[in-house]
Amino acid sequence: MKSLQINGELLTYTDYGNPASPAIIMLSGWAQDYRLFKNVAPILAESYYVICPDYRGHNPDMLLCADFTSDDLASDIVELVKRLELTKFHLVSHSHGCWVNIEICERLGYATLDKTVLIDWLMEPHPGFDRQLADGQDIELYAAGRKSMADEWASKTDNEDVLNHIYNEMPSFGGAMWRRACREIAKGYAKWGSPLERMSALERKPAVAHIFSQPLAQAYRDMQADFAKLNPWFTPVYIAGETHFPSLENGPQVAAAILAHLAPT
Repeated sequence: MKSLQINGELLTYTDYGNPASPAIIMLSGWAQDYRLFKNVAPILAESYYVICPDYRGHNPDMLLCADFTSDDLASDIVELVKRLELTKFHLVSHSHGCWVNIEICERLGYATLDKTVLIDWLMEPHPGFDRQLADGQDIELYAAGRKSMADEWASKTDNEDVLNHIYNEMPSFGGAMWRRACREIAKGYAKWGSPLERMSALERKPAVAHIFSQPLAQAYRDMQADFAKLNPWFTPVYIAGETHFPSLENGPQVAAAILAHLAPT
């Protein structure tokens, strides 16, 4: 792994491919790291220089740092782009790391980020989601709530990569990180209502591909298809799967969808 001091904090990253190629920066969700993309990044690296940064506080040694927000994470990635002197790059993000993705799109503008990729971002909060986020911020309730969510994610799969990610990798980041994550995710939905509203607020929208497997309900797919008819900058890409982690469950299909979206037009 490589590391840099970014905005006063350690930022580690893993890279794949030729640094002379156009770049892709892959952003995980909270309490995740570069391992989330282990089945996707090597495929993308055949055509791109792929960079998988770990957010501040998410480095392998989990060095302590002061409290931080989603906006701080966006500032770190913007600074990373400058430090690596990336003149052309795309963003790919998973779950609530997509709030960071869209914030960066807003800061850097369409001229820099004309296309972006989202993976399994909850476009429409389900009943009980607010309660999950509230419990996740409570020092006495978060652990039970986190396990309940993990059990829900794992209930329909025997995929070893997914199960290891849910039960070993994510909890390793600790309770404080989980509570921070729930706080920041709750702030995003409270401010914007939904990711669709957040993206609609951009002055000039990049071409967005949303690659998703969950929720399984047909109504969720129909909602996104209806939105896409009115907003041609948005393209939902459904990949059949049993979990919230298509990059681990169906890595080659996710990579193919990313490559198709980012291909020059």
